[in-house]
Amino acid sequence: MKDSVLIGELSRRLGIPAHTIRYYEGLGLLPPPARAGNRYRVYSSEHEERLQFIQKAKRFGFSLDEIKALLAIRAGGNLPCEEVKRLTKMHLDELNDRIDRMLAFRDELLERYRKLETAGAAPGLVCGLIEGKDSS
Repeated sequence: MKDSVLIGELSRRLGIPAHTIRYYEGLGLLPPPARAGNRYRVYSSEHEERLQFIQKAKRFGFSLDEIKALLAIRAGGNLPCEEVKRLTKMHLDELNDRIDRMLAFRDELLERYRKLETAGAAPGLVCGLIEGKDSS
C-alpha cells in the first residue's frame, strides 16, 4: 500500500464495503483516519493491517466486541495471545455444545420421520403426528 489511500481504494483492496470500514471506525475498532484538504478520509498502511486483522479474527469466530477487547489489550502494550487462547476454547466449547444439540435434534427428527413413514395420516387439527403427546 502506498503511503495513503482513500476509502474506495482501501475497500477494493480488502474486499470490505466502505460503509463497513466507517462502521468499524465508529465502533472504535479502527482509529480515525487523517483527512485530506477536501475532508476525504485518508487511510494508512496501519489501517489496512488493522482491517486485515479484524477480517482474520472474524473468520476465527470472534465477535466485534471480542476483537475490540483484543485490540485494547495490544494497545495497552501486551500481547493478547492468552485471551485469544481463552476465547478460542470458549468458542470450541460452545460449538461442541451446539453440535451435540443438533445431533440430538437430528436423532429426534429421524425418529419422527420414521413414524410418519409407517403411520401415515393421523387425525388432528392440522396433523396428529405433530400435535401428538410425544411431539412436544
